[in-house]
Amino acid sequence: MGDKVMADSIEVMGVVLNCLTAKEAMLQAMQFMESDLVDTIEILSMKDLMNGREDTEWKNLVNECGLVIPGEAEILKAADADGRKLEKETADHTFLKLFLKYLQKNQKKIFLLADTEEDLAHAADAVRRYSRGIRLTGSGVIKPDDNREESVINEINGTETDCILSVLGSPYQEQFIGRNSALLNTKVWLGCGAVFRDDYGAGRPAGRLKHFFRKFLFSWCAGKEQ
Repeated sequence: MGDKVMADSIEVMGVVLNCLTAKEAMLQAMQFMESDLVDTIEILSMKDLMNGREDTEWKNLVNECGLVIPGEAEILKAADADGRKLEKETADHTFLKLFLKYLQKNQKKIFLLADTEEDLAHAADAVRRYSRGIRLTGSGVIKPDDNREESVINEINGTETDCILSVLGSPYQEQFIGRNSALLNTKVWLGCGAVFRDDYGAGRPAGRLKHFFRKFLFSWCAGKEQ
């Protein structure tokens, strides 16, 4: 799954996250696109870290990923990571925008993976909103208990895709790629469901209120573990 860059990293709730600028993360991602093996990029939210803080297996799987990126500025603040530029880039999802633009500009093929048809539709809309003209060559819906992993892997490999963009929920997302990375004929697995899910609810009053309480709870839990 690639060797994680350990310089410029932070540890939050037992998970090591790379503290890179969007440009530095892009250079790493472009190297992944040249590799013959599947490399894994995960963008994590406060909710992911909160839900997984007691799950040792999940934390181990995340820590094996090639690149783990904070998806919300509050994660950096909780770890006292210096750098307003980094916080701003994280809040603006700058890396995700740059990477999708790179995929579009270089005509790379993308396969979308979700656990519901609704999330799949939201993800497709979000990808197109981030970068018009991007090449979606396939999509699939898979749940932990539906025994469809083999058929979905065959479907992915049949599209000769360059990047799997996953909006599966954790911990299944990490379990799926951890179990199947050797079987997938692709360059990069990008787990970014946290970012897209936040995007669809963030503008609504209920979404903003929920986010406020999540920030408070996350800061309290992260502070307890420091």
